[in-house]
Amino acid sequence: MAHKATETTVTPAVLEWVRNTSGYSHNDVARHLDVSPELVLSWEKESAPVTLRISQLENMANYYKRPLATLLLSAPPYEPEPPKDFRRAFQPLTSYSPELRLAIRRARRLQRIAREIMETMGLSIQSRIAEVNLEQAPEVVAKAQREALGIDNKEQLGWYDQWQAYRRWRGALESLNILVFQSDFSRDEAQGFSLSDSHPYVVMISAKDSPTARCFTLFHEFAHLLLREGGICITEIAHHQISGNLAMTEDWCHRFAEAFLIDDDIIRSSEETLAIIKCEPNYEQELKNLAFKFKVSQSVVLFRLWHCELISEGRFWAEYTKLQEAMQLARLKAQKKKTGWPSPAQRAVQERGRRLTRLVLDALDKQVIGYNEATDYLGIRVKHLDRVRERVYG
Repeated sequence: MAHKATETTVTPAVLEWVRNTSGYSHNDVARHLDVSPELVLSWEKESAPVTLRISQLENMANYYKRPLATLLLSAPPYEPEPPKDFRRAFQPLTSYSPELRLAIRRARRLQRIAREIMETMGLSIQSRIAEVNLEQAPEVVAKAQREALGIDNKEQLGWYDQWQAYRRWRGALESLNILVFQSDFSRDEAQGFSLSDSHPYVVMISAKDSPTARCFTLFHEFAHLLLREGGICITEIAHHQISGNLAMTEDWCHRFAEAFLIDDDIIRSSEETLAIIKCEPNYEQELKNLAFKFKVSQSVVLFRLWHCELISEGRFWAEYTKLQEAMQLARLKAQKKKTGWPSPAQRAVQERGRRLTRLVLDALDKQVIGYNEATDYLGIRVKHLDRVRERVYG
């Protein structure tokens, strides 16, 4: 004899809230559940609780990347608004994809976890950074922050590739009690975002971006934190035909990041720069060499040359346009290449960063949290804990 499917009642307003804040339309949910959009709409518009199968709710929860308990709430809970959208200074983006919304929710959850652990263990939750404003010259602020961070030009120029640069810069920001996370949202939608409305501050980077772009996004978002104005950004983009406060802030953060990563004295005196200025036959290779020297993209080098008045604005746009076309082709080729999957331990540290990972491991060792909490916070199974330890302490 067949058993009747287990059912329960849910609040229509909660169903609507979860769907909206997860970034899905009625049609998206209907296709996933194999029901009509009208049925999904009717669940949300009922004046009284609706009855659904538990299996159906579990399916919805998995689709929304939410705990089942969220769908069983009696009323929609408070959820902070997404960070300010600075992308609209450049293009009319009006919504966030489910992947970007998920990254924002995860960033806030990990920020809350870190804060709770720090407070329980008697650690400061404050991110140790200065506060600046748009009236200050970004190049002057960048120089001061670079000195405060303690990584000199000799060390930077000695890094053997862009990945080492990214790991080193990321670790430097984490040393300031800034949480640096990664997530798999599309770099075409956003290259990063920052959270400055609560301590410890957070920077989130698109894991689908190149290492040089990630380095630039790190310090573009760091600039947002210095201004105490976190936001969602597309960072490596030319600033033209834009106006308003959003554009002013993005331009300031862009100039800060390029000045932070490229020392003016070195770029002015380098042989590569001279070849680029004179448009020598090998200048395109010298542009690549200069970018590799600083472990940044060629676009960022062009911006710095322009802002240092070493090349004209017209020359900048001509070279920048060529680079953008070449970069687009390179991205398409890169997307077609098959890459291996990271191990669970690798993924845990890459996504959460060493700062949060060490906090969780320290809290586990001091019995502040248990194994279930530690593995939940790190997104791994118990059997992977030793490998995580090796990656952060080895």
